[in-house]
Amino acid sequence: MSNAKELHREVPTVMVGTGPEVIQLLHRSTARRALAVTFANDDEMHLLELMIRRVTEFYPQLMRQRQHEAIDKIVSALLPEVAIPDAALAQARMMVDAKSAILNSGDLLPAGEIAKLAGYSANNPSAQPNKWKRDGTIFAIHHKGTDYFPIYALNPDENYRPYKAVADILRVFGDTKDSWGLAFWFAGLNSFLNDQRPQDLLAADPERVIAAAKDEVEGVQHG
Repeated sequence: MSNAKELHREVPTVMVGTGPEVIQLLHRSTARRALAVTFANDDEMHLLELMIRRVTEFYPQLMRQRQHEAIDKIVSALLPEVAIPDAALAQARMMVDAKSAILNSGDLLPAGEIAKLAGYSANNPSAQPNKWKRDGTIFAIHHKGTDYFPIYALNPDENYRPYKAVADILRVFGDTKDSWGLAFWFAGLNSFLNDQRPQDLLAADPERVIAAAKDEVEGVQHG
């Protein structure tokens, strides 16, 4: 190509031409840095010229995007932290205390320990407890990647299979309680049961515990 020319007027500027022609352009340029690429023939240079045109066309858009990202970071850094109400903090502390009490009660065991009590194979100890959970005959608390099952829901006289009443209770509650809600209910003093805990009466008086669950649900629905 005989005449040097500028391919794009926006930064970065692309200069194409012979060596002396580009040198002259560089002398007139105010750019602090420059990159020179040489080619054996015009065909190769033509291909690069097309590629550089595409890059320089996209460059302003990229710069605008980077500027928006930088502005967003500055705004985010200058924004104040969200104030957490004292009531919310108190509620969070109460929830932590309640969950800690459940986890430290000794009433929960991982699937592997349940499988040992029930005499299942050690090759896949969690298979049967997980099947019980899927079938709705027991519930489990998921904590830090592990499922913990309530030992009080298992009948030692039946090789630690779930009490039949547990499935009935889970059906009564349905979606109204998650696994933590169920654990709190079983472990809490219940006025319907004369301030006894449902988990303590599950073996001796399962029908009353089922009735207490129904009373709980009816109270919520009519409350």
